[in-house]
Amino acid sequence: MTVNVGALISGIGKTYQELFDEGLIPYKTKPTGYPGDPDLTLDMAKEGVHLTFKREGRQLWSVILSIQYDSVNNWVFPNELPAPLKSTMSRSWVHETLGEPERSSPPEVIMKRAFGWTDIFTVSGRHVSMSMQVNYDVADMVSSVVFLPTSELRW
Repeated sequence: MTVNVGALISGIGKTYQELFDEGLIPYKTKPTGYPGDPDLTLDMAKEGVHLTFKREGRQLWSVILSIQYDSVNNWVFPNELPAPLKSTMSRSWVHETLGEPERSSPPEVIMKRAFGWTDIFTVSGRHVSMSMQVNYDVADMVSSVVFLPTSELRW
């Protein structure tokens, strides 16, 4: 089952029910969270999409696209990505295509787990001021892309 990733990204700020009614969420499962957690999540693993909602008001505030999926052999992102993104991207390709990032965080090892670079870009042409966080693996290939309102960005 595929989902309209571009429409979900444009839906940031809308409620879960609005997105569901528009047919953008193909799951009948509602977002869940731990008691006391300010966020609720809905993981659409087969589609490579993870949604985060604010508990209060159930408004979508981030869309995470899993370009790589370590636990699945030969994973290929199953949905159409918003232009100019594609299913296989290197860090150099991202910089050539999108320009230099506003901010970057270098690779690091945390608790014996290696993380690659992280870049932040501003997304223009959206109804809310939005940022795109691009996470890379240690080989400088894009592992995930996160879309969120710039107001929610903590760096």
